Amino acid sequence: MPLPSDPAQSSRYLSQLLAAHPELTQELDAACAWPLAAAELRDWLAAAPLDEASLKPALRRLKQRAYARIAGRDLVGRATLAEVTAAMTAIAEVAVAAALDVLAPAQQGRYGVPRNAHGEEQRLIVVGMGKLGGRELNVSSDIDLIFVYPDDGQTDGGTKSISNFEYFTRLGRSLINAISDATGEGQVFRVDMRLRPNGDSGPLVCSFEMLETYFQTQGREWERYAWIKARPLSGDRHDELEAIRLPFVFRKYLDFGSIDAMRDLHAQIRREVAKKDMADNVKLGPGGIREIEFIAQVFQLIRGGRDRALQTKPTLQVLQLLLERGRITDVDAAELAGAYDFLRRLEHRLQYLDDAQTHSLPEKPEDQALIARAMGFASYAALLAELDDHRLNVTRHFEAVFARPNAPNHTLDPLWTRSTDHADSLAQLGFRDVDAACRRLAGLRAGERYQQLSEAAKSRFDALVPLTIEVAAATADPDDTLARCLDLFVPAGPPATCYAIRCCSTNCSTRAAWRPRPTGRRSAANSSPRSTKANPTSNARWC
Repeated sequence: MPLPSDPAQSSRYLSQLLAAHPELTQELDAACAWPLAAAELRDWLAAAPLDEASLKPALRRLKQRAYARIAGRDLVGRATLAEVTAAMTAIAEVAVAAALDVLAPAQQGRYGVPRNAHGEEQRLIVVGMGKLGGRELNVSSDIDLIFVYPDDGQTDGGTKSISNFEYFTRLGRSLINAISDATGEGQVFRVDMRLRPNGDSGPLVCSFEMLETYFQTQGREWERYAWIKARPLSGDRHDELEAIRLPFVFRKYLDFGSIDAMRDLHAQIRREVAKKDMADNVKLGPGGIREIEFIAQVFQLIRGGRDRALQTKPTLQVLQLLLERGRITDVDAAELAGAYDFLRRLEHRLQYLDDAQTHSLPEKPEDQALIARAMGFASYAALLAELDDHRLNVTRHFEAVFARPNAPNHTLDPLWTRSTDHADSLAQLGFRDVDAACRRLAGLRAGERYQQLSEAAKSRFDALVPLTIEVAAATADPDDTLARCLDLFVPAGPPATCYAIRCCSTNCSTRAAWRPRPTGRRSAANSSPRSTKANPTSNARWC
């Protein structure tokens, strides 16, 4: 079905915006043929001088003009997803830069220039996080920011001198107000500062030293994930900030332990989704945008310390790099990239309706019809069928990556956890010297090293042994393979770390948690495969 020729037909907000500002209709007709670029945004602002009084209305008019162009091109099929997200990101970047250009000199006039102990001028570094950092903003997004400055010190304002901390706190508050304050002309962006150290309970700004100390003493695993896309939008001395960020986010070793942290984070999201009945949320629901991002970012956390190219920020670029490195197949990359494009475009059309920060499918039939037509489908049912295909693909790939190696109830658990005679069971698996295998397993379990393990390490070890028996049984010489593998389980380093890596590696090379795509339309949240046959490709390719 062709897309509507009038973009206002698919967006109530755009229709209202054009009705309130008829000049935007003429501008849209004249300029809709080419994409919106940052240079054009800066030219719009430069048309009239800005000061503290004119800043807010100017930034809101800028957002309205830019939104009309972006929505106009997107809803008639002229803009790609990459164009839309880049243009939305450009609005945020230009707005932040313009606000600082006005607010910083005005504040310096009151308190002087912030300087460090050596007299060097200090500038606020606004760090764009999340989709802003990755240049992937959606059309009704908030922006996640963190405020950092290099060195502590004082301003040189004489009797009005204040600390650099207070100076940048005041400047940060003014910046937030300029962009997020809801006036009669709306907002530029909602500003979210909760990703800063210690969240809402922490200070609004932090120095390099404060940030580095926080990372070293309190930084949590989920914050490593949050800082993957962090990108400075202002200030200078960015290399020094990167020198603080990179060791926190990316480890020099293969960091398999990050998988567990992201599993836990995703489990928390899933519980929240279930509690709030958000199965139709295309961002957080099963098979949604967040799961594609997690797939890309877990590879970045595991391998980014050794492979610097994987430290890139845009999700689709990460998927392409994984394909080039043989970590995912052509089919994997195509399905994930296709799902990402579809889900993000659908997300945008949901938000175009009323300029609301929503990711949930509409309940009203009239809205469902608008969304289907805006996506180029003849009916809402046809849209849902395509959506379910994409979400099933994402779920399948996500489960292949994040299948928990120490999941309970492995079929071979009794061979390790129960102190009975397992000779018959081992013989059925192909072991020849079953008495030796039984003695080795029993001796390992009763041994001093196992008994001294922490509960966390013991849990991982208990998950590892049944998997190892399974691996050994599939080899040409099960007895020798099992003996050699068990010899490796007396670690030379910290047990919990060693077992986490070994458990992940063994799991990824043996389990093929691969579900074939079911026929017909099913809910992505409650789907089941039409066959239990596993794909012959093992999960080893994911690691």
